Amino acid sequence: MQDRIIDGRYRLGRRLGAGGSGTVWEALDLRLERQVAVKLVGTVTMGRDPRARERFEREAKLLAGLSSPFIVTVHDVGETRFEGESDSVLYLVMERLHGRSLEQMITEDGALPPLDDVARWGEHVCRALAVAHGSGVVHRDLKPANVMVGPDGVARVLDFGIAAVLAESTDHARLTSTGVVVGTPAYMSPEQIEGTAVGSASDLYSAGCVLYALVTGRPPFHGGSLYQLLRQQMESAPEVPSTLRPGLPADWDELVLALLAKRPAHRPGSAEEVAGRLRRLAVPQPLAAGAPAGAGLAYEPTRVVAPFDPRVVLLAGCPRPGGGALPVATGQRMRLADVLPGATAFEVGLDWQAPDDTDVDASALVVGADGRVPTEGHFVFYNNPEPDGVGVRLTADGPEARLVVEPRALGAAAERVVFVLSVHDAEARGQDLSAVGLLHVRLIDPGSGEELLCFGFPSGPPGAAGVTLGELVREEDGWWFAAVSAEYAGGLAQIVRAHGVAVEAEAD
Repeated sequence: MQDRIIDGRYRLGRRLGAGGSGTVWEALDLRLERQVAVKLVGTVTMGRDPRARERFEREAKLLAGLSSPFIVTVHDVGETRFEGESDSVLYLVMERLHGRSLEQMITEDGALPPLDDVARWGEHVCRALAVAHGSGVVHRDLKPANVMVGPDGVARVLDFGIAAVLAESTDHARLTSTGVVVGTPAYMSPEQIEGTAVGSASDLYSAGCVLYALVTGRPPFHGGSLYQLLRQQMESAPEVPSTLRPGLPADWDELVLALLAKRPAHRPGSAEEVAGRLRRLAVPQPLAAGAPAGAGLAYEPTRVVAPFDPRVVLLAGCPRPGGGALPVATGQRMRLADVLPGATAFEVGLDWQAPDDTDVDASALVVGADGRVPTEGHFVFYNNPEPDGVGVRLTADGPEARLVVEPRALGAAAERVVFVLSVHDAEARGQDLSAVGLLHVRLIDPGSGEELLCFGFPSGPPGAAGVTLGELVREEDGWWFAAVSAEYAGGLAQIVRAHGVAVEAEAD
């Protein structure tokens, strides 16, 4: 198969993988001179259904229309026949991803991945599912092997649509006498096994199986035979994850077991909801009132470990209209020297859309390695906009709040600059961030006004009056922007107390 050319354009290289729905090959797009991945699906696999190609092309077009940094990009689709072979093959041309699958991480690493990584990857998967479900597309075969984590730390979902084509084919519509089944039994929902209607909740069940495997090292069920495994999926309760991973927080047990509910109606309402819950699990929880500031706030940044240039990777959609020159996804980091070499200052813009009766403030905290501000002057807000010797100053508070950061002026004790949005006087007003939209932070070249990168969310978290929205982090090779976020029910007062600023309880 290697070196064969498809339709005069795609020269096949080495085989990257194989599964029940086909084989994947590295290939060179001779027209655009770029590396791609080509999935080949034999028409024999489709059975004798004359509509197989039509459905395959339809699903490919649906997939190509799913705009998400967490879904592999589709470039082309077609059918070809290789010389000397009687049967044709359908092919799908996709972006060539580098990295490792979640399956490889589970089976090869010898240790369970950190929970913050699991939460971040899980959020990416659920954001991919949310986009697909919004377009009426159900994956049907979500499993660790179909999720690739790239060198940029982003998890991307593969094989959307392929399982749907197989499911509609005559020979694959149901479990057959030869044991052929659409999907992977260890990650299949009860309703999928039973052959009843499969909707978005089925993908959520599969996502629960994937999270279970990442958290414990194995899927929730592992019967000795296919029949036993299918019966377990339909009837048995899984072991509580924390019994297999002692010390696992109760919130993880609650989420994973909710996803594994046997009845679709008993699972979480949407992939978007699950993504939000995972995002909250991925960040350090805020300190309780009265807890010593800095306790438990050790910062463990996500590191880019491969030699790929992160500037050329589109990571996430930017919520700012007309913005998004370089959007970044939750958990991503970008080195400031990469986005603007030689700069001595950066401008940070914080923006949002709020109802007329909701007053939102932007602020920043300069904190040390212990998670505390060196002095209360390192809390930069409307009453302390330009503190001396801090290296951060608030220069405008609307319509987009602007803070100027001079990395060289930040003292040696400064390890992070945390950006904050909060509802002013939230307790007295009885408000939170749920009515606030398009919360985001932008890094801007102060000389040209050019946007360098953007991070944010389409809406604020319900029940929280304050949120941290990105950080600048000092590393040995300079300052980085980190796309991390945490919610605080107590608003600005709780955020600054957690970082060592003494404030009255009612302040916000």
